[in-house]
Amino acid sequence: MIISLLALSIFFGMLHFGGDSPDMSKLKTSQANLIITDCNNNPIIDLKSEKYVDSTQIPQLLSNAFIAVEDKRFYSHNGIDYVRIAGAMLNNIKGNRTQGASTITQQLAKNIYFSSEQTFSRKFKEMQTAIKLEKMLSKEEIMEYYLNMLYFGSGEYGVKNAALRFFDKSLDELNALECAMLAGIVKSPTKYNPINNYANSINRARTVLKLMYEQDMISNDIYQSYKNSDIIIKNTLIENNQAKIYLLNTKHEACKILNIDENQLLISGYEISTFYDPSAQQLLSSSIFNDSYYSSIADKSRGIGIVCDNASLGIKALSSRENINIFEFKRQVGSTIKPLACYAPALDQGIISPYTKIMDEPTSFGNYSPSNFKDRYYGWTSVNDCVEKSLNIPSVKVLQQLGTSTSRSYLEKMNILTDEQDDNLALALGGTTYGISMIDLLGGYSTLSNGGLYKAPTFIKTIKDKDGNIIYDYINTISKRVFDEQSAYLMTNMLINTAKTGTAKKLSNQNYQIACKTGTVSMENKNFNSDIYSVGYTSQDTFLFWQGGNLPAEQTGGGATTLMCKNFLNSYYTVPPKDFAIPDGIIEANIDKYAYEHSNSLILASQNAPKSSVISCIFSEKCLPKDVDSTYDSPSVDNIKFLQNLSNVSIKFTLNPKLCYRIYKRDFIKGETLIYDIKNSIGDADYQIDVDRFFGNTITVVPYYIDDDSNEIIGTPSKYNSHSIISRIHR
Repeated sequence: MIISLLALSIFFGMLHFGGDSPDMSKLKTSQANLIITDCNNNPIIDLKSEKYVDSTQIPQLLSNAFIAVEDKRFYSHNGIDYVRIAGAMLNNIKGNRTQGASTITQQLAKNIYFSSEQTFSRKFKEMQTAIKLEKMLSKEEIMEYYLNMLYFGSGEYGVKNAALRFFDKSLDELNALECAMLAGIVKSPTKYNPINNYANSINRARTVLKLMYEQDMISNDIYQSYKNSDIIIKNTLIENNQAKIYLLNTKHEACKILNIDENQLLISGYEISTFYDPSAQQLLSSSIFNDSYYSSIADKSRGIGIVCDNASLGIKALSSRENINIFEFKRQVGSTIKPLACYAPALDQGIISPYTKIMDEPTSFGNYSPSNFKDRYYGWTSVNDCVEKSLNIPSVKVLQQLGTSTSRSYLEKMNILTDEQDDNLALALGGTTYGISMIDLLGGYSTLSNGGLYKAPTFIKTIKDKDGNIIYDYINTISKRVFDEQSAYLMTNMLINTAKTGTAKKLSNQNYQIACKTGTVSMENKNFNSDIYSVGYTSQDTFLFWQGGNLPAEQTGGGATTLMCKNFLNSYYTVPPKDFAIPDGIIEANIDKYAYEHSNSLILASQNAPKSSVISCIFSEKCLPKDVDSTYDSPSVDNIKFLQNLSNVSIKFTLNPKLCYRIYKRDFIKGETLIYDIKNSIGDADYQIDVDRFFGNTITVVPYYIDDDSNEIIGTPSKYNSHSIISRIHR
């Protein structure tokens, strides 16, 4: 007991008398102090203490609301609420979940002086600082600093800003329920945001109001009059403010990079340089907020557009009809996954080429039986056409051959993370357990636009501390190779064709190259779709357009989102972007047309083949066919046999459909006569030719073809001299 008392004495001695005195100047600079600049280094936002409110302007009703929910013994403790700590410890011992035991003073100390790391050392120092702040400041001053530094969501810091934003009121105009709502928001500014999550916010406000009543901060009459009331949210800042959503996500990314929370970012004094392009943002927003692209029965609030520069991977513009964290906003992505999970990896592995043919027909893969859009099937179809038409069965077949583990490893290289439950063939059609974030999907397509190199798209170029030192520079992040350049180009070429004649053909009349893929996710009720996409790139930019909600079945990615994309690009590109560069290692080769069309085989054509008998293709070395047709190099008659009876000769040989054949008969009196001229035939030839029993005849089969100049190219003839009476006498 003595040792325990001694230990406690040391602990409380260090707690109350140890540690450094807090830097009080940080309290004065602990309010909004953050600069975010655009691509031209012009400020998008410069958060200073423009709406700071001092203690004399804070109504007691508002202070009481925060005290009721955050720290009910605020006026009686010295910075540490030992009763609350003991209660929290007891609840933890019992296995019950409980709120933290931090006081308002501790929260102030943590946000100004410490990081968010969960360690005993940090917590102990926080408690030391809270005790010292209580000695140096009045309770009113502590409350003043606290309420001015809080983050309330929707980009609003400080209680005065939040009241104006949500209620369009000054602090002295707030009623008890409005005070309770503000106090309730800070626990989770996203979950309890009254603009985006009103139901959560009002329920939380009523909980806080009840706490205020139970702690005798409001009368029963006030409680009864407001406990079932609602609040009209004014949302005085226009929600489609051009830069608002961009700034919101810039702050999310900065917090992730710096491993701090938004409150700490707010008071950091940092200067964040972004890739924000005001012109691109304005044009993008005009497309996303154009109601004509949304169905009359759709949830019109759901629409997103992103534009990313290929060279820097910097996000130039982000527009959304709702406040979202683009890093965490995950959806099912449908067919947009096909190039990333199936076709590009299979090209990279040398499993397919753009001209490989796949049988498109109703197919079951064990218990999995996918179907094509509207149950349309095309039989033997090239990979290029499978991509253009966004056929489902071929995509699943390619994934089956590639292997789901290989596919997932490629996706992981592009930061598209899948769950173990996604290790199945439904991945080919975008079926994932938890969905994929929009920015990761954009990053996958930017990998293709950058020749197979991946680097995460970003809002942030650099971050400088308050002294002007660069503490983060995106240019120092390293790209990694996912696909080889040739495979990325072949995939790009197929997506260019998709924009010309495929599901994204609404982009076909542009005067520059666009690679694009559409995607549509249907709901269980096939009369509606939940997500539609148009994702693609030019040589200059990568872009994503999305709509979501209860969309009618006829609203597909090839429709509304592709039109949104077209609208944006028509305004955005005043100078057409260059064509995609063809990398070294792309091989132009001719394949044999007949073999391709009749046996679905990829065989390299003879160098002497006429143009009409070849198809011009591009390959990488990995997927270049190995077999070469030799028909036109030295035309010959295959498997020919001559069999003579008493008065005729039977001729049998294999007809090559790419060749023509003439059969001549030479006799003693008439000379040589053309008997047959065989064209466009296939199968086995079987001809009977009468012969002169006395003098005999010479039978000649001559193979030939017509070249590009309409000349006959004669091959190696096969001859047969028939038996005759004279020849027998001579013998």
